[in-house]
Amino acid sequence: MFVLFALVAPAHVVGQTPPTGTLWVTYVNVTPTTTDTGNQIEIVFRVVYFTCDPYLGSIANPADGIKSATFLLVSVETQQSHDYPGTPVFPTGTPGEYRADIQVVPEDPTGRVWVYVEGNSLNVSVEHGALLGPPGNTASEQTYDTSDMSLIQIGQPPSPSPFGKLFQGNELLLLLLAVIVLLLLAISLLARRRGKPPPKP
Repeated sequence: MFVLFALVAPAHVVGQTPPTGTLWVTYVNVTPTTTDTGNQIEIVFRVVYFTCDPYLGSIANPADGIKSATFLLVSVETQQSHDYPGTPVFPTGTPGEYRADIQVVPEDPTGRVWVYVEGNSLNVSVEHGALLGPPGNTASEQTYDTSDMSLIQIGQPPSPSPFGKLFQGNELLLLLLAVIVLLLLAISLLARRRGKPPPKP
């Protein structure tokens, strides 16, 4: 009897699960990818929270009901940053997905810039209580979804000088090959001249 019960009892899923009671950002995408001061950018992000089922283990649930978020813009080169606290967000119609529009201002860093959902800037109430998250600043580089991109260019990238252009792509390789060929030719000519017998008087 005991053996039969052991055979028919459902298996318990064992494994590490994300902590419950926390909001997680799983997708962050920003458009357009190139912009300038005074223009608007659109941020689309997705939020989930996890619950533990005794048989299924950890289950991701879309976090609906979020009203605002804080966004952080950070320069790749200088680490200069500027935040947009308490920005209103709006559901897109997809469960757990939100959209926000922010205007690029002179205080924002320029050049290549990461756009983050700031850590612990999201909150929502569910049947289990209040949830807060994400645990840390989250951009597309921190998500598992490879289809998102929150790296943008603010301002025009500096145009390379003619000397800088020379070192782009395959042009540097061609230049080095040309220099090597000229050196070999010069060495060959010198060797021939030295190998010639002196003229007879």
